This record gives sequence, structure tokens and C-alpha cells, in this order.
Amino acid sequence: MRIGIIGGGVAGLGAAYFLSRDGHQVEVFERAPELGGLAGSFDFDGIEVEKYYHFICRDDVDLLEMAQALGLGDEIEWQPGRMRFFCAGKLYRFEMPWDLLRFTPLSLVERIRFGLCVALSRKSGATADLDNITARDWLVAQIGEHAYQIVWEPLLRLKFGSDRDRVSASWICHRIHRVARSRRHLLAREDLGFLRRGTPVLLERLVEQLRRAEVGLHTATVVDSLTFHDGAASGLVVAGAERRFDALVSTAPLPILASLLGAEAAARLPGINSVRYSAVVCLILKLRRPLTDGFWINTHDPRVPFAGFIEYTNLNPRRDADSPHIAYVPFYLPPESERLTMSDEQIYRDCLEGLRVVVPEFGEYWVLGYRVFRDRYAQAVCTVGFGRALPPVASPIPRLYVTDSTQLYPSDRTISGMLGQAKRVAALIRNPALT
Repeated sequence: MRIGIIGGGVAGLGAAYFLSRDGHQVEVFERAPELGGLAGSFDFDGIEVEKYYHFICRDDVDLLEMAQALGLGDEIEWQPGRMRFFCAGKLYRFEMPWDLLRFTPLSLVERIRFGLCVALSRKSGATADLDNITARDWLVAQIGEHAYQIVWEPLLRLKFGSDRDRVSASWICHRIHRVARSRRHLLAREDLGFLRRGTPVLLERLVEQLRRAEVGLHTATVVDSLTFHDGAASGLVVAGAERRFDALVSTAPLPILASLLGAEAAARLPGINSVRYSAVVCLILKLRRPLTDGFWINTHDPRVPFAGFIEYTNLNPRRDADSPHIAYVPFYLPPESERLTMSDEQIYRDCLEGLRVVVPEFGEYWVLGYRVFRDRYAQAVCTVGFGRALPPVASPIPRLYVTDSTQLYPSDRTISGMLGQAKRVAALIRNPALT
């Protein structure tokens, strides 16, 4: 079959990999100048750095299998996750189970309830009934109102804004579950994985395989629309010219796919117009020295405008290069947020003030450089009932297959998850009866 893929991110490249292995002729169309999407990278003054931070959990089976298949199994390393929590003017360790006992912003009873909540989530994960209640109600029932306000409310507020009280319990439970499962047992240290040379090495190796398989990889190429014949998807209009395909795979965010389909065809896909997304603005700092000794630092302070920051090189020291310290400061924002239209300089200045609250000795002379990246469709707003409002991978439009990060629910978007979706698309095309 001739198969066209919309989008050259991880899902699109992964789908091209699995489909070309099945003997199909595949072409990938990416509107950006480079492949990779949210897993892409850039040259940060001589070192290749990911635009957005990535790490591997023990349950990320599809990513681990892909790394092995591409000959990168030896590139994966595991290190302690080293979480920290800044609260009430103090930075607390949040790494080992007994660190929770020292977290004095919560009472002893609240600390015990918090630990039991993590243990329960680690064991059972998200269940179907949790899709019907809010994260707030579930968390308050698990750990109490005061503990919820201290630990979870600031994080949900800064990630989902006015929607924070509508986010589903299934989403938050799975988030706890995925990270907690990176402990070999409940009392063990939390280990997180990474590719020593970063995600770019995975993408480079994947693209090499695709070129060998003669997959067409088109960058800086805008798809104008889809075409149909007798109600089935039949091709793409690219630069004003139609290209015919036997099947199409869309890895574009659902609102973009809806615009390519047109109103009449989009109405045939359940949920395509009902999902809302948060945007992301991410500041990347190159520093002379680390800010803390942690990897993931959550923040709860009204003087700090972000929910946390990630000191990536405290997890992956990037021994392949003479690398300075790299830190990410992400903002998840509603599309109407003023911060989305701020200049890079404004974002940078705003973050400097927040970082000084957490690390009083921090000075601007620590900063060797910074970059800011933005993405409009970074995080689906997973409200109650979200699992009932998603389009299927094998869409009701014949010969059109849809992969989107929302279909990973209750999981967030991850590289492993999108590779799993790519594998699923290939399996459905190979055997339509699997639907």
C-alpha cells in the first residue's frame, strides 16, 4: 500500500518505521523545517539539547524496545530521580519514602495518608470509575483538604488554570502510578532513565532506518487538506497538488486534523472538536552551576510564577560533551494567556525572579545562555469523562487512521506512549479485524 503520514514527530516517524517494515511505501509530511516535533532538539551553542525535557520510566516498554531495535540499548542509563519540593520558604527532599516523614508542612497523619495514596496508585493505577470524578475530590478523600492545598492544588492550578477543579481523577492517579512504578518496590529509590546522548540520538537512528527503507521524508511541507472518494480518505493536497494514497495516518493535533478534514468530514469523527489543549512555553537555561542537587523541583510559593523546574543534567550529566548545566522552566497555559505573547526576554526575566526565591544565592551571572520554545497543543485538558470523548485510532472514515496524544489517556504524552500508538496503527492496517 501507499501510505501518507501527516506529521513528522515521534508518532509519525514511528508509524513510518513499523509500516515500512511491513513492506508499505510510506511518505511523511512535516510542516516544520525539521523532524521530531516535541521530541526535537536544537544546537545550544555547540551542544545538541532537547527543546523539551524527556525521561524514561520503568514501564516505558515501547521506548525501551525501540531503543533495542535501533541498537541503542547500551545508551540507556538509570539514575535516582531526586525530586525536591519548595514550600514555606524551604527546599525539602522528596526522594525516598522516609523523606515524606520530614515534610513538616503536612501533619504526621497527612504524611501517612499521602504515602498510602502513592502506594495505592502504584499498585492499582487508574481504574475506569476514576474517570467519573474529579482529581480534587479523589485527592481530598485520599489525603485531606489541607494536604491537597499544600501539595496538589498549586500544581493543578498552574497546569490547568480555571479547569483545575474539573480535571479527572484518572489522569492524576495515572501520573502518580507511572512515576511510582519506577521504584523496584515501595521502599526503593525512584530510578529514572535517559539516553546518554539525549533523545536526538534516538531520532537520528530512527531517521537513518527510514531513509534506508526509502521512506519519503518531507520537511517544511504543509498539507492543505485531505481528499475523499466515495466517502473514504483517498489522498492529500500538498502545495496545491493532490497526492493519492491507499491509507492515511494523521499524527497532527485533533484541531489541526479537523481543519484539514473540513466541517462535514470532521463531524464523522467523535470527539475531534471537543478536546481542549493547554499550550506550553518552556525556558531552557544554560548555567555555570546547578541550582539545586535535585532533578525535578516542585514549587509552592505565591512569589514563584511556575509550578516547578527540571534540572536535566542532574539526571543526565551528558558525559558525551563538555556540557554546562541545563535546566528547563515550563509553563502550561490556556491559549488566551498573556504569557504566550510575552517576548523571550520577558519570560526569562520573570523566571529569574522566581528562581531567586527558591535559590537565594542564584545570580544572573550563573546564566550562560537561554532559549524559549512554545507549542500550542502541548497538553490535553483531561476533564471528567475525558475517556468517553476520544476518537478511535481506526476512524469512522475508511482508510483514515488517527493518532493523537489524547488517546494515551489517562497517561500524558510520552515518547514511549506515542511509539506505542505508532505500533498500534501499523497493527490495525496489517489486520483491520483488530478494531
